[in-house]
Amino acid sequence: MISIPKSLQLLIVMPVLLGGCSLLQQAPAPQSGMRPTHPPVTPSVSESKVEQLLKEANRLAGKVKASELSRVAAADQLNTYRLRLIGANLVDDNNFAMYRYLAVERDAGRLSQEESQARMEMRLREWLRRWPKMQPKPPQPVFTNFLLKLYGLPALG
Repeated sequence: MISIPKSLQLLIVMPVLLGGCSLLQQAPAPQSGMRPTHPPVTPSVSESKVEQLLKEANRLAGKVKASELSRVAAADQLNTYRLRLIGANLVDDNNFAMYRYLAVERDAGRLSQEESQARMEMRLREWLRRWPKMQPKPPQPVFTNFLLKLYGLPALG
């Protein structure tokens, strides 16, 4: 099991959390004349999809910390990776939207890290309450489980 310092967890979670109410179909903002590179999604037998998302989020967090990417750009790249890895589903799409919205608000200076984290945690706790009654359930809420892991909350069924 990978142990992640709380400060790094926040760097990872913030771009995703900042995705809120923005449409998922929104094209990422151009970064420069360079074409973004995306690592190939090749799941290994020993690496779970949640761990793969965590690994990619850590890579992107490093780029945010080095000022190579904005939180929003990192969130958009993580979303592209998520969609290639597991595809879309209602729960993950909803949580990504919040993640991206919070990244937008953080990049704009309208939310502090603490406020952003509190809002994302509230959204995740809401899904933890809704999940048991949800029918039908999406087969792989991997992105949501990734966020729940970062927040130290139990995974969805």
